Amino acid sequence: MKKILICLGISLSCAFTIKAQDFVEIENSECFDCHNDPEIQEDATDSTQVLFVDEEKFTNSIHGDLYCTECHTDVTDTDHEEDLAKVKCANCHEDSEEDIMASVHGRLAMQEYPEDLPKCSTCHGTHYIAEVADTSSWMSSVNQVKVCKQCHGDASMIKRHNIAAESPIENYIKDVHGKLAASGDENAAACSNCHGGHKMLPHTDPNSTINRLNLATTCGECHEEQTEQYLISKHAKSLQEGSLDAPACNDCHLEHHIISKNDPMSPTATVNVSLQICSPCHASERLMNRYGLLTDRVTSYENSYHGLALRGGKATVANCGSCHGVHAVLPESDPRSMINPNNLAATCGECHPNASENFANSKIHLIAGTQEMNVLSLVEQVYIWLIFIVIGFMLVHNSLDFYIKSKHIRSQRYYGR
Repeated sequence: MKKILICLGISLSCAFTIKAQDFVEIENSECFDCHNDPEIQEDATDSTQVLFVDEEKFTNSIHGDLYCTECHTDVTDTDHEEDLAKVKCANCHEDSEEDIMASVHGRLAMQEYPEDLPKCSTCHGTHYIAEVADTSSWMSSVNQVKVCKQCHGDASMIKRHNIAAESPIENYIKDVHGKLAASGDENAAACSNCHGGHKMLPHTDPNSTINRLNLATTCGECHEEQTEQYLISKHAKSLQEGSLDAPACNDCHLEHHIISKNDPMSPTATVNVSLQICSPCHASERLMNRYGLLTDRVTSYENSYHGLALRGGKATVANCGSCHGVHAVLPESDPRSMINPNNLAATCGECHPNASENFANSKIHLIAGTQEMNVLSLVEQVYIWLIFIVIGFMLVHNSLDFYIKSKHIRSQRYYGR
């Protein structure tokens, strides 16, 4: 079986590297004398065979100025054989075919299911191929998801090839990119904008556009400002230095199910940032101990006024990103950092106008055992005891008052008889 597959792969590879062949110049009008007639399709030997070609659509396609015989090179006369050889796009598009054979799609030819290998026509169509910029093109941002859905929306195909991404098509259709594409926005990100065109590689490949070390560059094709900010951050620096635990774009925004931060269900929504974005890493003792970071940042935030107010439903209260930044997260020692001592007043001033330096110097992340925390704990205990004493005194006072008044009423009734 392996020998058969190897031979198949070699034959495919050889076929994809054939140079453009000589062809007989037969005027297209002669071909359309037969093939522009819809009834000719009845002569097809199987359902996949395309015999009818709409002359007007073909003429307006990207290949409309070519001779039919430039693709169907084995046609030397209008009276040709019924079964023609398969068109070899590599005769002209050699580089594209080389990329495909190096991609995850091309590798299917050497696996157990070579029949799953997508053909050029699977993605681009046959006779009516339009430029990608044309909204009628199968590969336009508007239509591309429908093409990819042929395989990536097929549950059996996903299972057969052990594709890790869960429901990528369904999720993309519901996310911000998919909705933009569905609205007809030609600039919406389609599958190939992230995964590449012909040379799609798995995320584990260091050359892949979706490898976590390359994600910022990929996302930066559209999100330039955010990428510039991220690349100067501590997260990006750590990732580039080999700390693969450091977050890339998809760790915060997800992959195929990217939701607007204005949606309360989004992990980047104000009410979710601290617990869904920052907490998975900064509340992990394993990760924090590995990189020598404090492990109580999330807990101390949750117990602060901001954290308590957020849990109480106040959506406008400060979250982690409000103080530390969103994409340009920098250490306190960096003069550009929002939490650098010289910048704290301005940072707090975003929510608290005219915040003074003394106001900004108040502790946010209070650590157990420190003098500040001991003082606050003492104050908290005093308040608790004070509450019990005041409420207890009130209960005793009201009980005595009720007893005396009820006794007085009973005596009046007795003597009133």
